[in-house]
Amino acid sequence: MFESGSEGNGFHIKNNPNNPYQRSEVIQRTGDGIDIRCALTEVIHGDMSAESDYWATILVFQFRFDPQQRARRILEATIELQFSASSAENTMPEVDAVSFDGHYSLLPSKQSETTVKGGDGSIGTGYGVDLRVGAKWEKTVVRETTDATTISGGKLVVNNVPPYRVAKWTLLENKTLKTGIPAFIQVAVRVKRLDEAVFQCLPTLRCKADKWTTIKSLFGGLPEDDPVLLKPGMKLTNTNIGYDTGTLGSVDLQKLSNVTFTTVLDNAQ
Repeated sequence: MFESGSEGNGFHIKNNPNNPYQRSEVIQRTGDGIDIRCALTEVIHGDMSAESDYWATILVFQFRFDPQQRARRILEATIELQFSASSAENTMPEVDAVSFDGHYSLLPSKQSETTVKGGDGSIGTGYGVDLRVGAKWEKTVVRETTDATTISGGKLVVNNVPPYRVAKWTLLENKTLKTGIPAFIQVAVRVKRLDEAVFQCLPTLRCKADKWTTIKSLFGGLPEDDPVLLKPGMKLTNTNIGYDTGTLGSVDLQKLSNVTFTTVLDNAQ
């Protein structure tokens, strides 16, 4: 993580020339008070269905936002995964579906707010006599406000040109409780393809931290990581789930997703 405008090009994640495909370490940012990591935990290549003309790939990403000091937190984060062909001769891959598609909320809170408005009035008389009688009035307004941590996801096109090529998620903290965004989120995306050529995923992460963190704003000034190179035909990556690779279009991506604020150890000795 770097403050806006700072230099740090030597810290981005690069592909290993000896093993360039489907690296598991996607993003790693270490700053004063907060560490951010992204890992590619599962890659499954196959077909959309027996009747479809498309091949398919499902990818599962895990993002961790770990405070290293008390009172450190991230207020908001935007995750974007942009998919593209590895060469001009290949067909452009398309984002078919994403998990957390829509608007989701968690840890909702309610708070009652009481506002009192008041003022002074006066009564005037005729006959050249000014008789003022103070009249105090007050108006009490009670309202109940609600707030929550939110996750919004969806698909986007690039430069207003279809097809969908970007999977995007936005995380916003509960401003009332100031609890920061979740420490862990796992998201899934399904990409459909018309060829079996190597394609790539370019990850982008933008964050905004609390005012006490040295990295006050993580929007802009970040080094670009190498795109993740995806090679159809490679075996399943780090998965314990039995997939039917011939019907990846029917997989429920929400079941591959998760979100956790913190993990509590109940049986610690």
